[in-house]
Amino acid sequence: MIRSCAAVLCVVALAVTALDAQQTIAGRLSGRVSPEIAMLVQELGSAAAHRGLPVDPLIQKAIEGSAKAIPSDRVGTAVRLVVDQLDTAAAALRNAGLATPLDTVEIAAGAFAITAGLRGRDITEIARTGRPTAEVIVGLRVAGTLAAIGVPPSETVTLVSASLRGRRGAGDLLTLPGQVQTEMARGATPAQAAAGLARAAAAQARHGPPPDRGPPPHPPAPPHP
Repeated sequence: MIRSCAAVLCVVALAVTALDAQQTIAGRLSGRVSPEIAMLVQELGSAAAHRGLPVDPLIQKAIEGSAKAIPSDRVGTAVRLVVDQLDTAAAALRNAGLATPLDTVEIAAGAFAITAGLRGRDITEIARTGRPTAEVIVGLRVAGTLAAIGVPPSETVTLVSASLRGRRGAGDLLTLPGQVQTEMARGATPAQAAAGLARAAAAQARHGPPPDRGPPPHPPAPPHP
């Protein structure tokens, strides 16, 4: 009896979530996209919300395509692709052993990295670093940025994973694309730049930061005259 009640409550909660998603999508798309695209995004967004996926990326893609006067059939194709990427990211995060329900912001970050050229298994590897969700989200977004500037997937995953395992904070993670670009300006390829930074991050993860030696010793007092 208890299990039956829990199942009913779960179904009701999902139905409410889907209805809220439809109303949110309709309100945000009103007057900004064609009725055809609005209906499509409501349909896809409601189903996505039912599966625990974020709907913002679908809405943004529809508005972006319509603002650029892209034909409706192409906008629809792009929105469907976003849904596929979100599903792939969610599956990859579940494969990493993360507890459900998944964080929708984390799913969106994984989809962003996939859009930039990473694969589901790359998302899984980054998520398996065991770091808090907030850090993994930043790591996934940084991974997408690295891929976008030309770092191959393998080197991207190695660098981001090593940095996460080295317990680098979000601020440090966000500097990685700039560091890679600095090395590229000196003549390194994106892969070489990322590999060098990954070796440094792995060494720090093994040995930790330099020890705190404390304040320097006070100089001896001058002799009395």
